[in-house]
Amino acid sequence: PFPESVRIAEYLRDHTEPDDTIAVLGSEPQIYFYSKRHSATGYIYTYELMEPQSYARQMQEEMIQQIESARPKYLIWIGVPASWLQQATSEDLILAWANDYVGKFYDVVGLVNLLSRDQTDYYFDQLPESKPQLDNYILICRRKS
Repeated sequence: PFPESVRIAEYLRDHTEPDDTIAVLGSEPQIYFYSKRHSATGYIYTYELMEPQSYARQMQEEMIQQIESARPKYLIWIGVPASWLQQATSEDLILAWANDYVGKFYDVVGLVNLLSRDQTDYYFDQLPESKPQLDNYILICRRKS
């Protein structure tokens, strides 16, 4: 979702202060660059967290700990398989954690629905009344006060 990153970054820039941190759950580091906001974690790619390798779980635990400690103002959930490259043998600790953590500490304030290569629907600060079909999507989540 590289092209969508620019609009997401603009939204983040408009709704954060320069010293606020954000976290991107997925492999879209360009969001940090375009938004000019620092990452709440040293893990700006998640591919290696999904690889079948002996450090995957430890890396996921580190990413979780870093995000929980930093308490980023915004968390961007990339619901696009190509941003994770999850395999059948991948550790899924971070995915289970994210579902729980986001629900407890964040409000979904934006949705980017990637319908096709040529069509993307953006919902910032006003989510659609009816739930759209979500195959490839990005959630913009703001920390609850």
